Amino acid sequence: MSSPVTKLAAELVTPGEQTPCATLPLSSLDHAMGLRFLVEMIAAYGRHGPEEEPPAKAIKGALSKALVPYYPVAGRLVVTGEGELQVASTGDGVWFVEATSRYSLSDLKDLEFPLAIPKEELLPCPPPSINQRQMILMLQVTQLRCGGFIVGVKFNHMVLDGVGAGQLLGAIAEIARGAACPAVDPIWLREAIPSPRRLPRDPPTTTFSFVRSQWEFPLESINKFKEEFMRETSHRCTTFDVAAAVLWRSRARAINLDLRADVHLVFPANVRPFLRQLLPPEGGYYGNCVYCLTVTATSEEITRAPLMEIVRLIREAKASLPVKLAEWAVGDFKDDPFRVPIGYDALNLSDWRSVGFYEVDYGWGPPHCVAALNDHAVFAGGIILRRPAPNQGGVRFVGQVVSEEHEGVFLEEMEKFT
Repeated sequence: MSSPVTKLAAELVTPGEQTPCATLPLSSLDHAMGLRFLVEMIAAYGRHGPEEEPPAKAIKGALSKALVPYYPVAGRLVVTGEGELQVASTGDGVWFVEATSRYSLSDLKDLEFPLAIPKEELLPCPPPSINQRQMILMLQVTQLRCGGFIVGVKFNHMVLDGVGAGQLLGAIAEIARGAACPAVDPIWLREAIPSPRRLPRDPPTTTFSFVRSQWEFPLESINKFKEEFMRETSHRCTTFDVAAAVLWRSRARAINLDLRADVHLVFPANVRPFLRQLLPPEGGYYGNCVYCLTVTATSEEITRAPLMEIVRLIREAKASLPVKLAEWAVGDFKDDPFRVPIGYDALNLSDWRSVGFYEVDYGWGPPHCVAALNDHAVFAGGIILRRPAPNQGGVRFVGQVVSEEHEGVFLEEMEKFT
């Protein structure tokens, strides 16, 4: 049987103009997060007319132009003699693949799992001569039979956080739509981030065998709970608060730890609003700018608590962010605040709905849907996404958060919310 995807051409796309050669430092937040891995994602786009410029050609040309102001992205991660990771602005380029598929957007079923096409077919995979761990960005554009297309992305989390990656992809899209340059000038400025002492940290050694889960949260159920929470507490809560509380309690009930054991919820928070005095007010910073918040309670407290109480715990953690960030910035800590729990007793959640991925329009409208594709082995992790168009008011969860033996109870508990 023939492959569902044919990769037609692949090359390193370099900046369209001469760019500076330099070795650039990473920030303390880049290092503190310890995120030296490639984030994998795909975005599906609707039809384009046959008379229009092919998406792959438009995006490749825009990428070359965008790499002029974003020149560090065309470089490589290197290790200094002192063992420190930095970015060498070599201008070597971004790996770019043009592909075509016999599948249509409807065949892909809104990127539901399991994917109709193996993820390796939709993501850029360079040859062995290119070290992926040194790359900062790679792209693949796959033309579908229906006229739509898929953009597959790998970006290095050591250099970019979600907001930064959304900003970069948005800049490429602006140029693809005809802009001469991005509306927001990118800035490196890693030295502006506070740099308290870094504590030594051992790499994770325990791995888990997770199954991939997907769940659709109806907007009606979320809004109903928000209204109840407002009536009960006179405070608002967010969609993330609700989804995270449901996921945390459902998972805690499924894994069924000793009632006295601690269970944890970990989630990153964007701290750009708290660093306004250090970063330009017009924006443009695309490095890691997040602080991880951890909520801890006993298994008994979470498995038996009403959702109202769990949402209150999440809101309290969010409210603590300014103080915790300020303490970290001046080195006022004994234990590493970025050493978050990653055992089977911990659930790690990220929210991609507002980082910019859904606003990336290469000229054919925003994406129909977005999917996160990373496989987790060392921690239970999941992503909160928007539901595929036209139902983007709801929430889709995808992740690997339980082993096969706990999947049935986890899904049963999730069903209780809807």
